[in-house]
Amino acid sequence: MTTETAAASAAFPLSARVRSLRSSAVRDLLRDAQRPGMLSLAGGLPAPDLFDVEGLRAATDAVMRDAPLTALQYGVTDGQPGLRAALAVLLASRGIRTDAGQIVVTTGSQQGIDVIARAVVDPGDCVAVESPAYLAALQVFTLSRARFATVPVDADGACVETLVDRAGSPPKVVYLVTNFGNPSGATLSRERRVRLLHWAVANRVLLLEDDPYGELRVSGQPQPSLYELAGGIPGARDWVVYLSSLSKVMAPGLRIGFAVLPAWLREGVVKVKQSLDLHTSTFVQEVAERYLASGRLAERMPMMRDVYRQRRDALVDALSRRLDGRLRFNRPEGGMFVWARFTDGTDSAALLPAARELGMIYVPGEAFYDEAPDRSALRLSFATAMPEQLDEAVARLARAHDEFRGRQEPAVAGNQRVAGVSEG
Repeated sequence: MTTETAAASAAFPLSARVRSLRSSAVRDLLRDAQRPGMLSLAGGLPAPDLFDVEGLRAATDAVMRDAPLTALQYGVTDGQPGLRAALAVLLASRGIRTDAGQIVVTTGSQQGIDVIARAVVDPGDCVAVESPAYLAALQVFTLSRARFATVPVDADGACVETLVDRAGSPPKVVYLVTNFGNPSGATLSRERRVRLLHWAVANRVLLLEDDPYGELRVSGQPQPSLYELAGGIPGARDWVVYLSSLSKVMAPGLRIGFAVLPAWLREGVVKVKQSLDLHTSTFVQEVAERYLASGRLAERMPMMRDVYRQRRDALVDALSRRLDGRLRFNRPEGGMFVWARFTDGTDSAALLPAARELGMIYVPGEAFYDEAPDRSALRLSFATAMPEQLDEAVARLARAHDEFRGRQEPAVAGNQRVAGVSEG
């Protein structure tokens, strides 16, 4: 920052909302990922080698041939009718039966979180999030000036009993990634889903169910969405928002997200979105509609799951072989992430520079906490690397850990000697 820029910043400061925001550790690490030879397990990016370039090209050509004037014109705020109808069909394949009129198309699911937060969260309202939580959701709710209540996560997902048994007023909103959480990789159990729904109805709490990874299940049995289960609980559909995206299964560059909203909330969300961007790109929506109608996504999903299964297994196997006893980690049934902790208390943020020097990066776990971070934790993504690259990345991580601990031990020993002298 230049002297002139610093002076301008001091004379005209940014808003308190912006000053309270943390930069995304994941986005910051993307610069390192571009370095030649770097093996990145940091970004939550889908595998680019799985993008259906030919299918998307054909859908784009069809748009420009059949509906160019529609695609190049302004559109309606809640989404192109054809795309919303196609998304309703996609949702039905997930067990979510809804009318296209309940769907609002957003510019990525990130905007979905944002418009819902703007529609319902006032400064000081309490929002419950998992701990650890999706980093970008923390940014959204921080910008809304929300207070956070944290819900610990175990192998069965968010420990919703901490909400049910929580003293005092309930939160206004609960935000959960129900399948293969980011970063935890955990899936919320059916029993907890049902209990959460009953509690939300009794306490008039809005449940924001974020499901960007549900289609990427590679083992185990799928769980019904909160929205699907809510159909069997009187009044529950009024308190559930289902949010998802085409980013992980088609391409994130399209920036297509979508939300299934209760009737009382839909109009408010549409007004908020209208004030932000008028509507999501008409052209991209028309392309997405034709791609979904082609059937290519459904045809390709088994292949995509198989690739992600191979990569998950490669990462988990490498961690078992190369860091056995030093790292505790989960074996997710899908998604893109393995969540791990060093058993010796190594600070993963302090270790990152050593790993970077050896040509691999990850996301330190502290980035995913609002408070009391677990500094021994780290998130590893297996989505974009080939199996042999995943093995080499873990080998570099193990070497970095060896070198880091080797530098730490003399310092610890020296401190102990100094302490011993002072005590004598």
